This record gives sequence, structure tokens and C-alpha cells, in this order.
Amino acid sequence: MFKSVLHPVGKTLSVFALATVLILPACSSGDKESADQIKLKVPDAAIWGEESSALQVMYDLFEKDHPEVKLEQVTIADAQAESAALAAGQAPDLMLMDPSVAKERYKSNYIEPLDPYYEKYGWDKDMFKWAKNAYVENGKIIGVPWNYEGLVLVYNDTLFKEKGWKVPANYNDLMALVPKIMDEDIMPFAWGSSDNPGVDDWWVTSIVNSILGKEGTKQLFSGDKKWTDPEVVDGIQRYSDFWNAGYVTDKKSHAISQEDSNQLFLNGKAAMRLDGTWSLAADNEPDFDIGFAPFPSWKADGVPVIPLGVGGGLVINAKSAHKDEVAELLSYFFKDEVVQEMAMHGIPEPLQKDYSSMDLKPNVAKALNLISESEKAGLTGYVAWSYAPPSVVNILENDFASVYLKKTSVEDWLADIQAKKERDIADKRFFELDKY
Repeated sequence: MFKSVLHPVGKTLSVFALATVLILPACSSGDKESADQIKLKVPDAAIWGEESSALQVMYDLFEKDHPEVKLEQVTIADAQAESAALAAGQAPDLMLMDPSVAKERYKSNYIEPLDPYYEKYGWDKDMFKWAKNAYVENGKIIGVPWNYEGLVLVYNDTLFKEKGWKVPANYNDLMALVPKIMDEDIMPFAWGSSDNPGVDDWWVTSIVNSILGKEGTKQLFSGDKKWTDPEVVDGIQRYSDFWNAGYVTDKKSHAISQEDSNQLFLNGKAAMRLDGTWSLAADNEPDFDIGFAPFPSWKADGVPVIPLGVGGGLVINAKSAHKDEVAELLSYFFKDEVVQEMAMHGIPEPLQKDYSSMDLKPNVAKALNLISESEKAGLTGYVAWSYAPPSVVNILENDFASVYLKKTSVEDWLADIQAKKERDIADKRFFELDKY
């Protein structure tokens, strides 16, 4: 799921102390400095290791073309430090920020609207509309989405071809395939959540998106569609039945980790698994070819969709003295070299791109092209952890096991979720998905 830009550490200091102590210089992108250079503070390119390496590519390209600008890379220790720095007028010129956080800080006049720059540079020419809209608040564009991530079916392509199996597109296909897999003494799905119960949300996300479609999922997360509606109850009940039939890690997924379940798949002991785009660049080398497909629709004869979400974004500090220069730097985020660097690590920019021409790992290229084609066809949806109300997400990520372990009924579990959704909406704690 999303890698948080900032991780709270629970420190309590004065605004000034936080701003000066917890915003730390990382390095300068260039070695030379002169008195008349413009200085911009920007996020540390090493903040996430390889996953943020594209920032360094962007910085290097920019500084090569703009010797009059010096970039100082800084690390913000946590969310509290960032808030304090903004209040003290000491925040970086360019910042990494999740959509929900950016919207709150825009309301406090800390984030600069980017509409003139979108118009000047054409940033949204190839950008997925739903990704741009994640950074729209009160009709203003306030950020550039960093990447997108989604959920896909990963399967043993070699095994499927050897057995002549068809990749399941819907629930009927899946239920016709499962007995054939079981006859080979192989698990249909490898799955594990003992180390992170939150991953069970991936199943709920995939199920509700495929049952309700894009518009229905919008309504489920932020509109009039209820979690207690019969089609949602039926879908979750069928997953519980599916799990209890032994089709998901032989009814042991709650007792093993994600990594252990991944090894079951890579060692050929399971035919399929549900996974996210963030894992595409992993150095997995099984002795079989890996295939990617949209996760099968949970409707009997439905069409599969790929749920997607935005994994953070870049925003300009409204107090920056050099907004135009920061916008020029941001334009380099769309350079081919930067786009490729992002894609190489399985965290693609939310742009309509042909990845087959890039020098990517085969698995990464296959999966990204699959998602791009699904987006073109309108067969994408919304991940719950990004777009469902926070109290709903909390239940999905912490309590789904109580359903398939039969500690609570599907009806009672979904009734609790619906009550939490209504409370969050009343408190205005939700994404307005009608804008996405």
C-alpha cells in the first residue's frame, strides 16, 4: 500500500524547535555555490531508497540545465515537524504530501494552487484524470501526483499453459478452475496476513470494485450505496465460503506472513496470488514465468477491473519566494528519464505510457502495460485504503479475519462498517469521489 511520506515519532517541541531541529539538510545536488544563485529546498532523494531515486534523476537533469539554481535536499523528520515548519515559514519549497494532507494544508493557505503551471507546461496532457483529481480542492489543482498503485492477479503462467487453464475473468471461471488446481495438489491462492492484517483489505477492495464497478464503488465509499446492500453482503459471504473451503492457503492465511505466502507461490505450491504494483520490481526469479491479469470479477459473469490509487504527490509551498523556479523543477518530473526511473521500481507515474519500449524488468513492463490498457478501457476502480472513509478503512484493515474465521456474521460486520461510514460522512471525513 501507500508508503507514507512522513512517519510520526510523537515528539513534542516548540514550533520553532521543530522547524529548526527536525528539518535536516541531506545534501546539495550540486557542488558549486555562488552568492547570486537561487536556492531551493527540496525533498531528500534518498527518503525511500530506490523508490525515491527518481527525485535524484529529476534534480540532476534540472541542475544541468539551470546552473543559476542550487537545490538543497532536506529531510523532514515527521508530520509534526512539517506542520511546525509550515507554520514557522521554514518549510521546503517543494514537498512530498498525500492528497488528504495537502487538502487540509491548502485550506490553511500553506499550499500553492498549480493551475497556471498545469496550463503552462501541459502536465495533465497524458495524466490519468482520476490521479489529477486526487489533488483538486475547491476547483483548484494543488499537487502533482507522484505515482499510482493498484491490485492485480499474479499467476504461474507456465503452469497455466502446461495444463491448458484459462486465466479466470469472473467468479464462474474461478470456481470452474479451482477444482482443477486442487486436483494437482496445489493451493489455488497463496496468502498470508499474520504480520500485517491490513492486507486483507486487498480482497475486500477487489471484491467490491468488481461487483459494483467504478460508479458503484464511488457510491459505496462516499455516496448512497450501503455496505449492507444484498450484493455486497453476498460478495463478502462468498469470500468467507471460498476461504473456508480451503482455497486460500488451506485456511491458514491468518497464521502465515505475506512473505511466507509469497514463497509458497514462488516455490510452485500455489497457482495464484493477489498482489500490488509496489511488488513488481522485486528480485523474484522462480523457475516459471509469472503472468499478470486483472483480478477476476467476483460477479458470476462479470468483467474484471483493476482498483487503483494515488501514492502521494508533490506540492509547492505557498510561502516559497521562488514558485516559478519550483514549477520549472516540477516540469522535469515528466522527463522520459524520470518516468522510466519510476517505472523501473514498479511505482509508475500516473501517465498514459507505452512501457514496452522501456528497458524494464519483463514482469514490471507486463503489469504496467496491463494497467495502462485497463485504464484506456475504463476498467479500473478505487482502492479502499485511499478512498474509503477512515473509520471504514480501520475495520477493513484490522478486522476482516473475524468474518472468515466466523467470529462474527457477514451481516453484522457490514452493518458496523455502514454505521462507521455514516458517522465519517456526517463528520465530513471522506473523499468526495464524485470529483474523481
